[in-house]
Amino acid sequence: MGTSNESVFREVLDANSESVEAAQAAVRKHFTEDCVWQQSGFPTTTGPEEAAALLASLAESIGMASIDVEYRHVASGQDVVFTERLDWLVQRDGNRMGPVVVVGVTEFRDGKISAWREYFDTSGFAHMLDSK
Repeated sequence: MGTSNESVFREVLDANSESVEAAQAAVRKHFTEDCVWQQSGFPTTTGPEEAAALLASLAESIGMASIDVEYRHVASGQDVVFTERLDWLVQRDGNRMGPVVVVGVTEFRDGKISAWREYFDTSGFAHMLDSK
């Protein structure tokens, strides 16, 4: 039996909790070459290499080491996974910033993520970074 879309998605988010490098490896493994990743207030990426570069940029600009994810709700059906979660940005010194409440819609094609849209209040995110 194949891996479910929900378990693939959780694997990608679990990698974020490990390190930026693990998150980059996960998007390279699980994104389709034409995957579009949209996040409120951030550049839209296409493909795994652009997504990995965005993760590296975040790590550099805010000193992010990882993202701790707390799931509130996960629902999946057919080729879509919906999530509501709390994301904590963890800096290199171990300081946790957040949480950011995130709602996401992730689409799959042939077991890989083909589109990922994440919605959150960018003003709250900006305030969190200003207080850093």
